[in-house]
Amino acid sequence: SVQTVNQIRNRLVKFPEVRLVISQIGRPDDGTDVNGFDVCEMHVDLLDRSKWTTAPNRDGLCDAMGKSLAEIPGIATQFSQYIEDNVNEAVSGIKSELAIKLYGEDPATLQNLANKIAAAIRTVPGAKDVGVDELLGQPQIQITVDRHSIARYGLSINDIQQVVATAMSGQTATQILEGEKTFDAVVKITPKSVADVESIRDIPLLGASGEKITLGMVAAVDTKAGLARVDREENARRIAIKLSVRERPLGDVVAEAQAKVRQAVEPLPQGYHMDWTGSFENQQRAVKRLALIVPLTIAAIFVLLYTAFNSAKLATLIVFNVPYSAAGGLMALPLAHLNLSVASLVGFVALFGISIQNSVILVQRIRDLRLEGMGMAGAIREGAASRVRPMVMTALMAMLGLLPAALSHAVGAETARPFAVVIIGGLVTDTLLTIFIVPLLYPFFDRHGDESSVQLPVT
Repeated sequence: SVQTVNQIRNRLVKFPEVRLVISQIGRPDDGTDVNGFDVCEMHVDLLDRSKWTTAPNRDGLCDAMGKSLAEIPGIATQFSQYIEDNVNEAVSGIKSELAIKLYGEDPATLQNLANKIAAAIRTVPGAKDVGVDELLGQPQIQITVDRHSIARYGLSINDIQQVVATAMSGQTATQILEGEKTFDAVVKITPKSVADVESIRDIPLLGASGEKITLGMVAAVDTKAGLARVDREENARRIAIKLSVRERPLGDVVAEAQAKVRQAVEPLPQGYHMDWTGSFENQQRAVKRLALIVPLTIAAIFVLLYTAFNSAKLATLIVFNVPYSAAGGLMALPLAHLNLSVASLVGFVALFGISIQNSVILVQRIRDLRLEGMGMAGAIREGAASRVRPMVMTALMAMLGLLPAALSHAVGAETARPFAVVIIGGLVTDTLLTIFIVPLLYPFFDRHGDESSVQLPVT
């Protein structure tokens, strides 16, 4: 492990963006992680992003580092950040942005299925750092007692087990008293006598009649691949397939990966099942909440508008602004090379509030002019003209205020940028459509007296 980690360190420090590399093999001092010596966590301290030359963003730098480290045989890498790593582990119990938990009984079957799943996921564009927990492969000296042989010498399984235990770890033969102190006297074979498989086979035994035999005469002593780790969850053995998502929307990658995994391993053997967890689980949970919150919010706004205007039709006209703004936000995301995420969905909620406010400003002015006795055509023309400046000012204030966040690529921009881009793009389409479309639709939602026969002049 130390030799491999030194190779990794030497490769990472060659990147001009890297200022410092710190590595820690195995579990931390506080024992919070049950890592073995085959796991190493590395902290790579980077220069300011303006000084990067290998890649302009974190995803590109991770890809470049991953290609360099892939030349070292026998390792698998995962790129993350401190808080992100802790959050992922708190959500799923696995240090990975996205993970598949496969449950079952037989470790060999779990490993075989996991390897097939990982091979299928590696073919999915956007799936990076695909790795599998290695349950098998730890070299073990396995001693299998031949019951027929020990019967010939008048021995039992317990006799063989006591000899093996004494040889490997020692057994307490007696106790030594020194005043009030008590010490165990442990008997064990010298280390060189069990240094290899042949030495273990030559461990001496005594048969029931006192004949001298060796362990190899009554048991098979071989080196075999055993369990490297045992992970259990939900009262079942568990293996994890880990991956990260870059350059594509998380939902698209998961959907394609699920389809390919179904083709590769399903139907699973009886008693085996798998769960998708990690960031995907968070996203699904957030989307479900927003799917409930957004309609309730719009319904609450509709009730407030109905109370304010005492008209369900005018409230409906104002709520129609929501699709105008949503269209602009959806078009702005691909133009900014962003994907639909939880942050962008939250941005839509804020956008709907601003768009409805613009529509309220316009509809209220037209309605006031109508109550003052002005004709429908004149009220619409005057209301639209007099409210252009307030609506544009409201939109510009929000757009200019969020413009730095929309253009930022600094640390933290991964969350703030989608939020800002959605609002800016939505306000562009909402402002234009509110100014030109709402006045045209107004007569159909507020017909009183001569409104039914009004004709707007075409200019």
